[in-house]
Amino acid sequence: MQHYTTRDLPAGLKVSYWNDVISDVFAPMEAKPLDRDRFEAEVDCAKLGKTWLANARSSPAIVQRNPGHCVKTRERPYFLHLQLKGRLKVTQDGRESMLDRGDLVLADSAMPYTLRYEEDCSTLVMILTAGDLANRLPAPDDLLGVKMSGREGMAATASSLLAGIWEEARTRELPDTIGETLASAVMDVFAASWIATANVQVAESAVSISRRIQIRRHVEAHLRDPDLSARTVAGAFGISPRYLHIIFASGEETVSNLILRRRLEECAKQLRDAVWARRTITEIAFSWGFNNATHFARVFRERYGLSPRDYRAAQLAS
Repeated sequence: MQHYTTRDLPAGLKVSYWNDVISDVFAPMEAKPLDRDRFEAEVDCAKLGKTWLANARSSPAIVQRNPGHCVKTRERPYFLHLQLKGRLKVTQDGRESMLDRGDLVLADSAMPYTLRYEEDCSTLVMILTAGDLANRLPAPDDLLGVKMSGREGMAATASSLLAGIWEEARTRELPDTIGETLASAVMDVFAASWIATANVQVAESAVSISRRIQIRRHVEAHLRDPDLSARTVAGAFGISPRYLHIIFASGEETVSNLILRRRLEECAKQLRDAVWARRTITEIAFSWGFNNATHFARVFRERYGLSPRDYRAAQLAS
């Protein structure tokens, strides 16, 4: 857990220090307190595998990320905000939302946005990469600045799940494998909640997005099945392999690549976990749907740059 606070700083340094902190934790931006003389702020940061959670608490202020800030950022993180205390107004891409406790909103760091709160505020932010969203939300720009109510439907489930995981993460350091699983679960539920609650104008778009999520869930549930393939996935949903390809055409990977990537990720998790040290590499590979040790070794090296044996040795040694 990382903790930053203005509490013990001289009054004249609090605002500049806080701006340095939030620019480092999130992305370059500037906070302008509504009352500089009484301004206080703090943030706690915890890691979920490769994903960061940050709970920022602050006196009333306006936080702006302007075009000048955007050009300074090479990466493009997305910020999933969960309001924990107070009211927060979020403005981005021509949309404006007022968040109350439990509400969610997504912001894109590649575009200017404004956060405004006129009372003491506590916001939990999940920092996501573009890749985190690519295979779950084909058009994340449709969500920017759109409030998802945390009091009803699937959005309430996503809100409660994220809040609960934060309570766990802030009290103890979670192993990377568990953290990655929890972060993935939040992103999946968030994506599902958007599909369930969004007022999508083009019905076919909504159907395609929903079908992609259903297919991803099917792949996850059958990863260990050696017969899992694009053909069997298409058959399970009663569609042709060609239509399956069309459904995933707007994404960054095909269903076949999705299956291979997820199987390799699960194998890599077990290879770097001492709990599985007594299992042979072949046993691990075959338990995740591979049926040829030579093929597994080749595709594993292509993805991770090391043979499975060398990867396991390096990870366990470190």
